Amino acid sequence: MKKYCMISVLAALFLGLNSCNNSAKNGLSISGKEDFADSAVSTVRLYKDAQGRKVLEKNNTYYDLVDFIDKQDVKKIMVKITKSETSLIDSGTSESHFIVSAANIADSKSGWKKEVTGSDIDYSNKVMIVHSEGRNQKEEDTYTQYSLLTGEKLMTYTYGQLTTLIPNTSNKRFFGYLSKMSATEDKPEAFALISYVGSNEKIDKVVLKLKGSTNILPVYTPELKMLVAKESGNTISNEGRTVIMGHADRTFTSKDINNFAMQINYYLPGVADPITILLPIRDDRLDIENASYDKKMFELSKPN
Repeated sequence: MKKYCMISVLAALFLGLNSCNNSAKNGLSISGKEDFADSAVSTVRLYKDAQGRKVLEKNNTYYDLVDFIDKQDVKKIMVKITKSETSLIDSGTSESHFIVSAANIADSKSGWKKEVTGSDIDYSNKVMIVHSEGRNQKEEDTYTQYSLLTGEKLMTYTYGQLTTLIPNTSNKRFFGYLSKMSATEDKPEAFALISYVGSNEKIDKVVLKLKGSTNILPVYTPELKMLVAKESGNTISNEGRTVIMGHADRTFTSKDINNFAMQINYYLPGVADPITILLPIRDDRLDIENASYDKKMFELSKPN
């Protein structure tokens, strides 16, 4: 009898180990080797706070696998976003914050995680952009941009950005203009701040100051456009907001990033022609030495 009991125990142990070897980290059976597993719970609750207000609280998590075409390879980035939203039912006001994590599924040491506040998140351009809505007439919609590969904060800008596309790669170039009407804690020390960044790195900045008693310009973000040099091979799309490089690809160097410029147009009431700043790119840098602007009105400089 004892012999049969011992055999039964050993058989049970064997079956248990065999079952463990063929199950995934999340408990589901799989037929191969598992490289990644995670799980999250979505929740919702309705309650009254200490002031008697009805509050709706929602927590939702979603995942996405993003292909980032780099210079040498294609990185597969697993993105996890948890959105927590709290809404006051009667007033209709709400606040949202996000916990975002991302990692290259082929490199376990590549992951990053951060908590950000904003209205929504977009990563369709292979960078993470957090949108913060303006809360009153003194604030503009503001955007904070992060690298999808490293989580590094690249820039903050108001209203909208300008983009340069490089064929056959996810790496891009972006212009951002930060006005004093930023809805976040990031605000320019001078009249405005112009940022030029890549998809994964900060590249250059220009501080824009007004000279003398010049105060006729609107403080909100002006019209922003892109221009390209003739016969450069570069083209304009998206109503002047995007440049497509004609002679660069995924193996580009700084010498390939040339022959386009950012145009800033300030319009005054009742005046047809704008006050313009033309800021060209030379070897992947903001070229203030060859910029075109009214030097009696503006001062352009690189921050220390």
